[in-house]
Amino acid sequence: MLWNTIGHENLINHLEQVIAADKISHAYIFYGPEHVGKTTCALDLARAVNCTNQTTISCGECQQCLRIIKEVHADIHVLSPERSDNKTSIGISDIRDVLHSSNMKPYEGSYRVTIIDEAECMTEEASNALLKTLEEPPDQNLFFLITSQESKLLSTIKSRCQLLYFSNITKDIVREYLSSNYSLDPQKLELVTSLSRGRLGWAIRAMRDEAVLNSRAASLELFWELHRNGLDSGFNISENMASDYFKNPKSIFNTLEHWHTLFRDIMIVKHVDNIYVHNIDVYEQIEEMSKKYLINNLIDNISLILNASEQLKANVMPRLVLDNLVLKLHKN
Repeated sequence: MLWNTIGHENLINHLEQVIAADKISHAYIFYGPEHVGKTTCALDLARAVNCTNQTTISCGECQQCLRIIKEVHADIHVLSPERSDNKTSIGISDIRDVLHSSNMKPYEGSYRVTIIDEAECMTEEASNALLKTLEEPPDQNLFFLITSQESKLLSTIKSRCQLLYFSNITKDIVREYLSSNYSLDPQKLELVTSLSRGRLGWAIRAMRDEAVLNSRAASLELFWELHRNGLDSGFNISENMASDYFKNPKSIFNTLEHWHTLFRDIMIVKHVDNIYVHNIDVYEQIEEMSKKYLINNLIDNISLILNASEQLKANVMPRLVLDNLVLKLHKN
């Protein structure tokens, strides 16, 4: 089979055996960190069960495979918050549209496949509607739920699915893939490899879209500004971030993630070894900051950022969350 999934050989071997034995489950939950290959694997699996080539599990050349690769296959449906009406959650109307289709026979393939990306973003109503279908799954229908927060899924949904965990892959695999597929100078190759933290999907996005690294640079500048200037400047930052949140929530979550990794790197430099630092291009600034922080303050700051992210996901008022975060970071 021509798998696009990289670095998860054990999972791939398991799925190949399941397909060969014709024991595919009607529902899977692919869980683990973001950007490590979960959605890619779901699409690979959708190809595998619909491939018409009799000599291999998924040829990548038949009409079924090609139409799935081109994202024009009538029986493959992908749901995500970004594709939903309100852009932040997957609601009952989104799920109903898909479930209505699941009552019909596949239009052009052997299986109708529904991929729910960021499944933890389903509303309670949407989750309950999906649960009813999973309890009595229609024939020739498969459901693949993708999540980086498996604990937020209903336990009743999890009990009706096969769970497969996707871990971060090694830096060596990321480095090898990038060097084989992109023309990079050694310095940028090492930087992107390090920043990826074993998330090949993130590394590929960083190569294809310069906005990924530009966004990181902007997040780092805000971080330095928080430390250079006073609380008034910090509140200006939180005000702007709160305003931007309503336009592009993901950009704010990305900023908080970058701040998280910076505090993590400061803690690493202070107490472990610099070989574990991710933000290698700003090592000097990180080393300097490590002299100004106590370890307990660094741990507190990491917790504050993680809590702020959770509060935003729980729809707490962004201005309140971000002002509170800036205030507490300033105190530390």
